[in-house]
Amino acid sequence: MNRFTAQSAAATLAVALSLAGCGRAKEAPQEMVRSVSVAKAMRSTIAVSVEYPAKIRAAREIVISAKVSGRVAAVRADVGQKVRRGEVLFTLESRDYDAQARQAQAAVESAQANLTRTSDSSLSGQLIQGQGAVKQAQVQYDDVQELYQRTQKLFDDGTASRQQLDQVKAKFDSAAIALDTAHQNLSLIQDKGGPQSTGVASSQVDQARANLDLAQSQQENTRVTSPIDGVVFVRNVDPGELVSSAIPAFIVIDVRSLSAETSLEEGMVKKVRLGQRVALRVDAAGSLTLQGVVDSISPAADARTQGYTVKVKIEHPGDAIKPGMFARVSFPVDRQADVLVVPNSALVSETGVDYVYAVVEANGGSVVKKIVVQPGIADDSVTAILSGLTEGALVVTEGQSFLNDGARVSVAR
Repeated sequence: MNRFTAQSAAATLAVALSLAGCGRAKEAPQEMVRSVSVAKAMRSTIAVSVEYPAKIRAAREIVISAKVSGRVAAVRADVGQKVRRGEVLFTLESRDYDAQARQAQAAVESAQANLTRTSDSSLSGQLIQGQGAVKQAQVQYDDVQELYQRTQKLFDDGTASRQQLDQVKAKFDSAAIALDTAHQNLSLIQDKGGPQSTGVASSQVDQARANLDLAQSQQENTRVTSPIDGVVFVRNVDPGELVSSAIPAFIVIDVRSLSAETSLEEGMVKKVRLGQRVALRVDAAGSLTLQGVVDSISPAADARTQGYTVKVKIEHPGDAIKPGMFARVSFPVDRQADVLVVPNSALVSETGVDYVYAVVEANGGSVVKKIVVQPGIADDSVTAILSGLTEGALVVTEGQSFLNDGARVSVAR
């Protein structure tokens, strides 16, 4: 290659490089436009609640025991079975109690017969006859006594003989014996049918009837029934088993009325009031949300947990909610009306500073502006904004990752 050819090649290469460099300088870098979702900051009412774990319990849970001791004859209900009030749950062998009832009935009949005898109208007739006999004997006694006294005087004067006096004396003694016998008979009749005897007989009847009532009650108590409409929750007896009143035989619960029982600390319990409406969720029932009313608040803290027991009566629990399930009860702690709120997803926190990205129009397109805000109370979906944002501002709720102040965005529709 000669010198001229080499110089020409070098010049050509320089021109090519120069043209390539000019082309790159003219190409401006393209800024990435990110797609975001937005929501409008607006005024609303916000209520803040705190969830507490709770356990579902039956509002009424009745422990049933036999009132009398005995051996179980038959069991007529089982766990999970619905029972009606007065329905027999189990029975005891009643042979001994039946015999006691019959014996008590016989005692009543005997006492009643004795009272009838002591208060019978025939005794009145006997009493009248006895009183008449005493009067008659008294008259005879008085007459013979007077005759004896006259004869004794005549005998003393010598006008009556010893034989006459002895005959009158014999009549007088006989009259005295007759009068005494009449008095004794009258006393026997009075003792048999007098007020005191009738009172004793009447008391015996009352006592016999009381014993009969007790025997019949024990006889009836061999049939143990449910005191409420409900479902059998626990059964602790089997046929042939000996039971007493100290053994809880059945537990029946009223599943139509359920309550959620939870424990609150002292700082929270003072914010809860009786009759307050609250919401609760039961995960076992598919996170079903129910409404309830605060039914009772313990006046003192539990010695072990230092918590206050609160019971929430569940309205219309339905068949899906059962005793023993766990629930979450939401107690409202704060409520503010007419406050500016944004979705919780719009808030971004960085080194303790809270801010949002607001979408504004600039240079013919949408860009984001990083705004520091002061958040207030929040619930599950929105947060109150106390300062830094105006009503109607569009804030980014999705797509904040890798955004910077002034970044170009497109709003997803």
